Amino acid sequence: MVSLDLLSSLDGLIWLQSGKQVGERFHQHQTTVSRNLKKCSEIFGLSFQKSSGQWSIDGDPKLLNLERKVHQCARFLQKAPLRLDVSFCLDGPLVSPAPNGWLTGRSKNLGTPHSQDLLTTNIVDAWLCPLHEAPSEGEELTIFHLCQLPLQLLVFPNHPLLKRVELTLDQVKEYPLEHMPPKAYPGTERMLQALDFSPLQKTKKQTKQLGARHQENASTLHLGSVLRHDQDKPKLVPLPLHWSVSTGVALITRREHSTTTAIRNLRTDLEQRLKDFQLMHPEVQLIGSTGNPPSPGLAGEG
Repeated sequence: MVSLDLLSSLDGLIWLQSGKQVGERFHQHQTTVSRNLKKCSEIFGLSFQKSSGQWSIDGDPKLLNLERKVHQCARFLQKAPLRLDVSFCLDGPLVSPAPNGWLTGRSKNLGTPHSQDLLTTNIVDAWLCPLHEAPSEGEELTIFHLCQLPLQLLVFPNHPLLKRVELTLDQVKEYPLEHMPPKAYPGTERMLQALDFSPLQKTKKQTKQLGARHQENASTLHLGSVLRHDQDKPKLVPLPLHWSVSTGVALITRREHSTTTAIRNLRTDLEQRLKDFQLMHPEVQLIGSTGNPPSPGLAGEG
């Protein structure tokens, strides 16, 4: 009913939540994105609105969802690049450069439910997420466990905690954690609660007020791993805290596409990158394609 380019403007905006990113990923001018949104609105009888900084769809999406399935089939037939949604803490060396035949991207601060919804509504074709954020495998989804590695607390190089000779979790709790929207990362919340680790969280407004000029002096704690390379915070370094908490990487796709050549090739590519990365970071433990994966969270739980 609509062209691949036309629908990519709409779904790209729902996926990335940024007209600028849509233009960069899909090579579309901003006026083209706006024009395509208007055409989609007329064709599907829907309205698109931005509320609290987030784009959403208002109306009955049945016809749109059917069209999305057709377009996803076209992408798996190599009519257009496939789409890989990448959680914020994995948007680094594991997906840079992007795997062959794939577009990679992430939404800012929308969390696990948003990423899962993108996958189940055929907007993206695969999702790369932390192991502790992976949903339960069911009829719709197939989950491939790729690796396990330590979860780190990251700070800027001049953070006061880096001056401590011996660092304890109680000392760390005195500093604020980066803003995480409520219920956005339920797996992360459960892990922190298990440690009784609930430091004060900066609000999104407070984080913006801090300003880029003062970021390097910020006392904020950031969650991540050796696989995280946040372009907005390239100088983050790990705290020397031995807290025996692990995370990992899971690749998730819709079950009907899990055995396609494209998904097999993507898994092979990511596994090879992890093997190469392991040479410098032996703490990255690869998970075989058979057998039960180790449980993320507190070390020794699995």
